[in-house]
Amino acid sequence: MIRKVLQPVDLSESPKDIKARSLFIDRFGGQEIILFHVMNPGVDSRDQSESRISRLEDEIKETGVNARASLATGHVASEIVRAASDEGVDIIYMPASRKNILVSTLMGSVTDDVIRLSDVPVFVHKQRPELAKRKSLDKLMLATDFQKAAVRAKPYVHMLGEYIPELIILHVGQRASDPETEQLRRENVEQGLKEIKKEFAGDYERVKHYARIGSPARHIIETAEQEQAELVVLGRINEPFPSKILGSTCARVTSGVGSSVLLVP
Repeated sequence: MIRKVLQPVDLSESPKDIKARSLFIDRFGGQEIILFHVMNPGVDSRDQSESRISRLEDEIKETGVNARASLATGHVASEIVRAASDEGVDIIYMPASRKNILVSTLMGSVTDDVIRLSDVPVFVHKQRPELAKRKSLDKLMLATDFQKAAVRAKPYVHMLGEYIPELIILHVGQRASDPETEQLRRENVEQGLKEIKKEFAGDYERVKHYARIGSPARHIIETAEQEQAELVVLGRINEPFPSKILGSTCARVTSGVGSSVLLVP
């Protein structure tokens, strides 16, 4: 499922850091990684950019990773999304680093724009400081509301079971208006979670589930932190315009959680 990956790179970064990310992606069975750099028109020298990204491509190939370099000029997020479409990639890999210009805490950051514009899954890679020395992921959390967007994320969760031993399933709902309806809602949620747990039992060594009531973003972040999940998987929907301004659940989780996030459109 993850055969071709688009890895946007900032050529001002340390090649060592970029190579480490490529090796991380390669662990998940990717057959080709496209190293993609967007030049700033009128500022970046194409000759210098080509030289740097070619050296980077060669260094990554020396590690055994099948990498290919590509350059573009223009609006960074738009060019990333365009390249993902033109190349037919399976996923866009965005590193979350305060030192990386690709990620910003400001509204309208490149990562936010890529998530909003992309028609392919976006993997926002974060690494908890206490897990920095690990070479593998141990816990994945799937947030589900049982709707179509969450269902679209399931194939990726199945696939990742080959590499990650534990799955945590989380549902966050809203309390019903009366006790009888609330009891029925709870029973339906519990049944739905048990069915999902059974579906993934053959993929993971350990599977557990939780049901919460309240703000989806808050509970996803809190549960991921409590469980020390290294990866949160979310199905993304096209939010209505007011939600884009105020911040969608996906946007709030991506910016607020300490885990990596895989957003599946």
